Amino acid sequence: MSKRSHSPGFLPPAKRFHALEPLLTQHGAHLSFDRLLYDELILVIFSYFSWGELCSTQSVSKNWARLAGDNEIWRRLYLKEFGRTRLRGSKGFFVRKDGREVKPLPGRARNDLYKDWKWMFRISSNWRRGRCLVEDTGDSFSGFDSSVETNYPVHVGDGATHVVLAGPLTITASSQPSDRPAISIFDRHNQRNNLVYEPQEARLRRITALALDQSPPDSGQLSLGCFLSTNEFSLFAFNAAEPSLFTRTLTYRPPRRRSSDSFVTQAAYYHPLVVTLSNTFVLSIYDLASDVIRLTQTLSAITCYPPTSLVLSSPSTTQFKLVVGYATPVYPRHWSVGSTELMITKLGGSSTSISTQLGLSPSLAFQEEFRHSLGPTMMVTSSRTIRAFDTPNVWLDTSAMQAMREQWGRKLLTVAATQTDGKWVVLAPGNNLNDAHDQPSGLTPSSSTLSSFQSPTGLQLYRLVLPTISNSVSAPLPKLNFVRTLHGQSSAASALALADGRCVSLGENGSIWVWDLEAGSGAEVASGDESLTGPGPQRGTVTFDERRIVSASAGKVVVRRFDI
Repeated sequence: MSKRSHSPGFLPPAKRFHALEPLLTQHGAHLSFDRLLYDELILVIFSYFSWGELCSTQSVSKNWARLAGDNEIWRRLYLKEFGRTRLRGSKGFFVRKDGREVKPLPGRARNDLYKDWKWMFRISSNWRRGRCLVEDTGDSFSGFDSSVETNYPVHVGDGATHVVLAGPLTITASSQPSDRPAISIFDRHNQRNNLVYEPQEARLRRITALALDQSPPDSGQLSLGCFLSTNEFSLFAFNAAEPSLFTRTLTYRPPRRRSSDSFVTQAAYYHPLVVTLSNTFVLSIYDLASDVIRLTQTLSAITCYPPTSLVLSSPSTTQFKLVVGYATPVYPRHWSVGSTELMITKLGGSSTSISTQLGLSPSLAFQEEFRHSLGPTMMVTSSRTIRAFDTPNVWLDTSAMQAMREQWGRKLLTVAATQTDGKWVVLAPGNNLNDAHDQPSGLTPSSSTLSSFQSPTGLQLYRLVLPTISNSVSAPLPKLNFVRTLHGQSSAASALALADGRCVSLGENGSIWVWDLEAGSGAEVASGDESLTGPGPQRGTVTFDERRIVSASAGKVVVRRFDI
């Protein structure tokens, strides 16, 4: 049988032909940078880029945009640029504040791996440059229906408008007298929910302070303290997801009616502890451990004056640390700033054993007025006080006097605000710092108060150093060291907000500045506008969290968002 003949077509070559021409892919396209290198090698190259170069790289192609947005690269850039593992701007707990419960992750996973570091870098960069989105510039929030009552309860000339931020919620209250004071809670969609305080007696009263529980939230439940001019207060619990559903959990009414001239102006809440400070500088400590509000201790001071600031934290489960910032008098009739640290401990036992555990120093700025010691209770166990400078009650030589010249020149005639976060203290001078008629008789501004570097708009920045208390006799003393003067604002400060090394100042002309206290840099967020603030200097309120600044002045509430 004969063999079958071969096909007339050409057979393939024995070996693949190699040419010096550019290599082609199976689709006929030239091999590019993306196809020649693995993603891992491209990420190594991108890791040497700056954040500006990474942003420019994302516009080249979809693949480059995907690789340039790698979370690990942005994590390194964020930590290198800002040096923190979280966004800044919180005074209390550093867990979720939006009311959502944090679900447990597998043992091999870490929460840090799930942060959007690029978004965190963008927010922090916006803070540094003062870049934000203004949500409202009028009397009410934009997007609100004018047919319903949705305006913020602020009033022209009212310097005690209370604003508290709780995650996505904005909580406000007016200090105007009312027989039924109300608190407004705005959610992320600008929907308003009113929390009405229903008193037992039909009489006019006003809200003097609000305090949000700074302890980590339990299953999304937030707690808010509302303090009235009658020295009574109530605690309300609500859910951040549904702020309309709230309940009054506890109420405290003083056993005897106090003077109408004394009322709470500052409050701090860290469950189970509530601390209040009155305008007459009476500090009260309340224990909530037994689901009953008990007044356990009252302290008073005769050398400390408003304006004040409170910061309450919990180093351990049985101990709390309260840092108080306040104005202190300086001879002849000037002012500076001071701070006191109070360690509050949960004690137990008889009154004799509790007294033994207290051991209060005789040099405390706060002196105990009275205390109750029935069972376990919250008491002040130690205290340390430091002032910006004290005048020695002795004769000084020439060298010592020269060393005090610069320090002595920082005393002020009036103080507009004091704020502290436990590490930094900021002192804002009043608007009549240079007025000659406010000087003591026989003295001129150049010889009595001001140095050549003093400015009526400059904020004085101090670092508060509180060394760990030890049993050593030579333990270091607390210090309040002057760091620098923050210049930039075009008018005297009306209000300050300080948290986590960041300060926000509201000027009397409506201007807002943001200061990075550790870097010493500042940026203007809003310029002053007399047409928006009304005639003359205006008092106001300002507060902020990691993503926004909320200011209230001259009947207007303005929200500026940085998460854009």
